[in-house]
Amino acid sequence: MMRLLKIELLKLLPAKYFWILMMIFLVIMIAIPVTTSLLSDWVVNSFLSNLGVEQIAVLFDFNDIWQNFTFVFQFFTVLLSSLVLINIAQEFSLTTARQQVIDGLSRKEFFKGKLIVMASMALAVTIVATILCLVFGYLYSPVTDLGIVLKHIQFIPAYFLHLMHDFLFAMFIALLIRRTGIGVVILIFYGWLESIPEAILRYGLEWEWFANLLPNASTKILIGNPFPKFLLQQTDVTLQPTDILISVGYIGFWLVINRWLILKKDF
Repeated sequence: MMRLLKIELLKLLPAKYFWILMMIFLVIMIAIPVTTSLLSDWVVNSFLSNLGVEQIAVLFDFNDIWQNFTFVFQFFTVLLSSLVLINIAQEFSLTTARQQVIDGLSRKEFFKGKLIVMASMALAVTIVATILCLVFGYLYSPVTDLGIVLKHIQFIPAYFLHLMHDFLFAMFIALLIRRTGIGVVILIFYGWLESIPEAILRYGLEWEWFANLLPNASTKILIGNPFPKFLLQQTDVTLQPTDILISVGYIGFWLVINRWLILKKDF
């Protein structure tokens, strides 16, 4: 496994697009809680300090922070998915994939190497999200008992599943299209295109179950929108077993399809 990881890193780390996209994503991850905390402090100091309010902790409360952060972070996953797509598509456009096979790397090893990189990147991003939740939670949450801190931490592994689903979907597009520019365009606009049949199924026909089976919808429903509860609307703050099952099922589906494409299609 380490040999395959080293091979992939030798190709990935010198690439400028890798560092640019990773840095943009990490800056966004850090900027979201920092900006929110600074804005809440400004609101308190400007308008609420005379009322005895010291801070607005509702967004950073450990009862909510895990879902709040991961829900917002998933809107920027397309940056990392684009990174995955570019990395794989360039293997074919630059014929490096073919050269590796000629040099003795099997197709199965090529597939495993890509999976190891995607899993490592998803794990690293998940760890960063966990650290941010802990840091801002302990800074602002009114309650920091361990039981409360860990009460809704299940959204962290759900975020990892979301990342893996989107990375494998990006891999599917890369293997199918094998062109970086076209692939990135399809990846970016696919979510918007899918929203049309999703809206018809979910709101027109009221077939919510079928709407949740669409690829993009299946990963977005995993971490539900937590913010309506701040407007006193009913909000789901737990992970639904059916949503987890659908997401895991799609991950397995993309794994099988991507493996087949690598083993059967010409390099």
